[in-house]
Amino acid sequence: MAAHTSKGTRAASLAEEAEALRAVLDATPEALLVADSDNRIAFVNRRLTELFGLPRESLHGKGLEELAEIMAEGLEDAEAVRVRWKALARQRDFVQVNEFIYRGNKRLHLQETTAPVWRSDGSLLGRLLIFRDITREKEIDRMKTEFISIASHELRTPMTSIKGSLDLLLGGFAGEVVGETRELLEIAQSGCERLIRLINDILDLSKIEAGRMQLRLQPMSLFDSVQRSARTIKAYADGFQVKVEIDAPARLPPVWGDRDRIDQIVTNLLGNAVKFSPPGGTVHVELREGPGVVECAVIDRGPGIPSDQLPRIFGKFQQIEGAPKKAGTGLGLAIAHALVQEHKGKIWVDSRVGEGSRFVFQIPLAPAQRAS
Repeated sequence: MAAHTSKGTRAASLAEEAEALRAVLDATPEALLVADSDNRIAFVNRRLTELFGLPRESLHGKGLEELAEIMAEGLEDAEAVRVRWKALARQRDFVQVNEFIYRGNKRLHLQETTAPVWRSDGSLLGRLLIFRDITREKEIDRMKTEFISIASHELRTPMTSIKGSLDLLLGGFAGEVVGETRELLEIAQSGCERLIRLINDILDLSKIEAGRMQLRLQPMSLFDSVQRSARTIKAYADGFQVKVEIDAPARLPPVWGDRDRIDQIVTNLLGNAVKFSPPGGTVHVELREGPGVVECAVIDRGPGIPSDQLPRIFGKFQQIEGAPKKAGTGLGLAIAHALVQEHKGKIWVDSRVGEGSRFVFQIPLAPAQRAS
């Protein structure tokens, strides 16, 4: 009788703990979903049902792929969500962060984070999906980008006029300029050129983020782009006493790219590598053909990037902590990253402190090459 009472007490205690846990999860401001090891829904909290307008009892036991079909009418890209959730059954060890648009009572921009949930014995219990409403953040970011774009555009015209005037003065238009006067005008000219570069970079990034960057895609040679970019930055590299060497096979298939923008990607990566290379060093550029792509790697022997700073290296206005301060807009890598993505390519960096960095990007082959 005592043993039966003890079991009953433990069962009641476990039920109370489960109820308390459900209450805590229901009070959480983020929308939560727990799927079991078979990718079927085991629990959803109140916030999720409110966010998607779905009754809790109708979701229990359904597969995540079924959930995507139920939500399909409100999803901006239902097929992408369905494929991603279906794939979670195979990608058990990965933490993923994605964004998607859901239209219920209003248009929502949601951030989805998925992570595996493990038992104490190391076996997989299932996956946790967290949905966060980032609609307001996206709107604020859009307004900020728009403001920066307008302000930069308004600044570019007077800055161009100032630079033109300085060029004329230094060229002797108003008489010979010598001594300290010339030195001060050259300082002003250099500062003006740097401001114009910054304004142009901000405008480029603003266009990309606003979806207004129009690419003129055509078959083109990535090798030719690397050669043009190396010539473009030669004087800059000479100033750092750095050489650029290109290693490429005799023949490479054409990629599908915008010539000017591909040149911009390569030039930005080369400029960054040169800037952080030691005097007398060499920046190596390696070109290789891969499955459906041509890959370009820009390799330097600079100070390298600490592992904890790698995730933000392609962010705007980023400077590596502890690295020597170098002149630049802080937007070169962000623009390169954005432009590669606009080309449906990939870009990443491998780096070790004290050994240098390897920036790699891939551009898809031209359609005729992919079909052959």
